Amino acid sequence: MIYAFIQARMNSRRLPGKVLMQICEKTVLEHIIERVKCAKLIDKIIVATSINEENDAIENLCKQLNTLYFRGSEDDVIERFKGAVKAFGIKDNDSIVRITGDCPLVCPDLIDVIISHHDDNDLTTNCIRRTFPDGLDIEVFKAGILKRPDFHKINFFEKEYDINFLWSGFKVLAIVQKQNLSSLRWTLDTADDFEFIKNIYEKLYKSGQIFYMEDILRCLS
Repeated sequence: MIYAFIQARMNSRRLPGKVLMQICEKTVLEHIIERVKCAKLIDKIIVATSINEENDAIENLCKQLNTLYFRGSEDDVIERFKGAVKAFGIKDNDSIVRITGDCPLVCPDLIDVIISHHDDNDLTTNCIRRTFPDGLDIEVFKAGILKRPDFHKINFFEKEYDINFLWSGFKVLAIVQKQNLSSLRWTLDTADDFEFIKNIYEKLYKSGQIFYMEDILRCLS
C-alpha cells in the first residue's frame, strides 16, 4: 500500500493559516488533496495535522471532504507520522509519500514518477539534488524506517539535508531531471508566494482538471 501523508497545520511561522487560504473558491489544502488524488499510484491520502486547537479547522475541512486525517504532535513531525502509521495500521513495508502544505502546485505525474522508482529504497526523493522548482518537493519512504533509532538523528523534515552525512546506512535514491529548475520558487511560505500561486491558479485552473509543471512553465514563459 502507498499512503500520501499531507503535512498541514495552521501555525505556520511565516504565513499562519496558509493551508486554509482561498484560491479559486477552494482552500490551499483542498487544491493539494485534489492534485494528490490524481496520482495514479496513491492508494490512500491522510492529512497529518496537530492536536492544537487552531487545527480544528483542518479536521473540520477533512470531514467535509471525506478525507482521512490524523492529529498528533505539533512540533515533532516524526512522532506525528508514527502516530498516523499506528492509527491506520500501516505496515513497515508500506510506503509513505510525504507532501507538505506549502506545495499547492505539487504535480501528480511527478508523484507517480518518484513512486515508480522507489522499489526497495529507504527513501526516494527529488529534494536531495534539487533540479525541480522549489514547491514540487516529494519524498517517498518505507514506513518501517520511522522506527529506526538512527532515523531520529536525522533532521529529515527540514528543507535541506546532507545525503552523505545524515543518510549514512540508509538506501537513498535522488530523482533529478536534465533541466535544472531549482532556482524557481513555487512554494507557499510568504504573502508574495501566495500572490504568485494565486495568479497561476487563476490562469490555469479549471474545475475537474489538473495542470502540470509544463503548463506552469508555459504560463511563465
